[in-house]
Amino acid sequence: MTTQRGERKYLCRCDCGTERHVLERSLLSGGSQSCGCLQKEMAYQANAYNLLGQTFGDLCVVGKSRKRTKMGAYWTCLCRCGYTCEATASELVSGRKTHCGCKSVKNYATSDITGQRFGRLIAQAPTDRRDDKGSVIWHCLCDCGNEVDVSYNSLVYCNQISCGCKKKEHDDALGGFLTHVDGTSIDALKSRKIPSNNTTGVKGVYLVKGRYLAKIVFQHRQYFLGTYASVEEAAEARKKAEEAINGEVIGFYEKWSEKAAADPVWAKDNPIKISVSKSAGAELRVQLQPDL
Repeated sequence: MTTQRGERKYLCRCDCGTERHVLERSLLSGGSQSCGCLQKEMAYQANAYNLLGQTFGDLCVVGKSRKRTKMGAYWTCLCRCGYTCEATASELVSGRKTHCGCKSVKNYATSDITGQRFGRLIAQAPTDRRDDKGSVIWHCLCDCGNEVDVSYNSLVYCNQISCGCKKKEHDDALGGFLTHVDGTSIDALKSRKIPSNNTTGVKGVYLVKGRYLAKIVFQHRQYFLGTYASVEEAAEARKKAEEAINGEVIGFYEKWSEKAAADPVWAKDNPIKISVSKSAGAELRVQLQPDL
């Protein structure tokens, strides 16, 4: 018989008596040597013996793991590269696992980047650690004087260019020309700029699966205002939310600023606090402090 891809399959009889169809290429390559009973036998034999101290490829068995599987216990192995891993007796005896995974790591993850600059970071030397993708963790020196450990992947592909100092400088500079109140930018509330990913022409309204979704973001939290059949309905819902939140907050801030300018001590003791909640009718309500 043949598969849908045109590959030949042969009906085979295993020594145990089981019959099954096997791909021709699996037979020729030696990938299929039994109906599955051989693997079970090898696993049984492997579990029946103590593998402690034995070597399988680059792995040396150093102890038993607490992990268990239907095929038996896991063994803790020390790889020639210095890392440890866990493997079943069946994997070790059958030769399906001969290293911790280090030989599967792509070459780019272990390239030598000593002395190379990435923004403000200069790669000093590789550490003996790797990230979850197998990339080597490099010890780097930042122009600000800090030392930080960063993965090869983050340096070369994820555009990490500082120890974090650049972001801090950016945040400090941002605070210098934008007015922030209780985690909210007053300048952003006043802005009418439409995000580049918006396709409806109305801020806070997006076309999703044939309907128009309206939402408003405040204090890093999204408030969904419903979905509508027309962009006009969604725009009206968004406008009401803006008036309820943005308009009220901006008006309150202007009044507070006038009082703060006249009495800085009072302003220091009475910072603005803003909280938003939804009523039973799904209307947004804003609570503002202090009392003016």
